[in-house]
Amino acid sequence: MAGRAGPEAAVDVDAVSERALRCRSVARISTGPFGEVATYLPGRRVPGVRLRDGRLEIHVVACWGAEVAELAAEVRKAVRTVAGEVPIDVHVDDIDVPDDADGAQIYLPDTE
Repeated sequence: MAGRAGPEAAVDVDAVSERALRCRSVARISTGPFGEVATYLPGRRVPGVRLRDGRLEIHVVACWGAEVAELAAEVRKAVRTVAGEVPIDVHVDDIDVPDDADGAQIYLPDTE
């Protein structure tokens, strides 16, 4: 990323977004309550991912029933290889609540 120095320069925000979205506990990426959370690149923006003050912010909507601490750990693990040494903050901006419990797919944690 042009204009950035230090470990932030190596962060591939597209890969961060894609990997976070693939997490089982994540329903979708969030742009925050006012749509302001994004990384702006030449001619486009990557929603839900922002580098600020030397930290990587990832904003998501959690699946119904997901535990926030587990979700955060899952997202951090998924993006660590593309985030390098930059500290990762996971923000759960909302929870995806099913409209109707009858037949709705919901997140069910693995049980042992």
